Amino acid sequence: MASLRPAILPLSRLLPVPPMNVLSIQSAVAYGHVGNAAAQPALHRLGHTVWRVDTVGFSNHPGHGTFTGQVRPAAEVSAVLQGLAGLGVYRRCAAVLSGYLGEAGTASAVADAVTQVKRANPQAVYLLDPVMGDAGRVYVRDGVPAAMAERLLPLADIVAPNAFELSLLADRPVSDMAAAVAAARVLLAPGPGLGPSLVLATGLRLAGDKVATLAVTRAEAHAVTAPWIDRPIFGTGDLFGALFLGHWLEAPGDAVRALRLAASGMAEAVAATDAANSSELVLIPNLERICLPPVLLPAEPV
Repeated sequence: MASLRPAILPLSRLLPVPPMNVLSIQSAVAYGHVGNAAAQPALHRLGHTVWRVDTVGFSNHPGHGTFTGQVRPAAEVSAVLQGLAGLGVYRRCAAVLSGYLGEAGTASAVADAVTQVKRANPQAVYLLDPVMGDAGRVYVRDGVPAAMAERLLPLADIVAPNAFELSLLADRPVSDMAAAVAAARVLLAPGPGLGPSLVLATGLRLAGDKVATLAVTRAEAHAVTAPWIDRPIFGTGDLFGALFLGHWLEAPGDAVRALRLAASGMAEAVAATDAANSSELVLIPNLERICLPPVLLPAEPV
């Protein structure tokens, strides 16, 4: 069960931290840092090994207006995951992270993998980033939102939607902090093993050019606020999910600690990317500050 208690261990780093294996099932691009191209460097820097499975292979983020490449068929994604299962390594998998799905059928392949991992290692955690859309627009193929909600959400321990995705999943408007907490609690499991016990709501625009990231359980809610940067930056949700999961694995159950570290790292990433006048995360040159942020933003009860 997730806890929002204040972190009592040093926020900068817990030592020693044994390396963990993370199965990451997301998109892949040749240019830029979205999907696995964002998650893998961050998780590596935090000391974890990534078992990378790509759901698409694109030249770049489609937000550039043009791209090449193709969606990886669900059967091919399933075959790769079954190959891992056949090696018998799932018992050493500490976490599963899933994001963008190229087609609805891939949700079944992800669900099967999560089930197999949890059967092999009951302590493994599944973080679902339900990539469906943003800014009022769904940008995935037909059937993907329903597949995420029906097949993957019930299996997730942690779910990390942006404000638009939270609204879709909860079927209610998300206009302010109170509405976001209420919507998040619609997604929370009614009991152990029946769905997520922690919702991370990202990208909630606030008055005064601020943006909030929330961690919500049935009992508590905390928020970290940072400056709002009014420009499109691709891959922020993908990077946040990886950072949160990486820090969560250092201190399982301490949601406030992971929230502060991940949100503070995102503030570093967004500031560096804005300074470079880029829509692509300026990730690699700033990886140290992003993964181990020098300044920690406070988390306030909501």
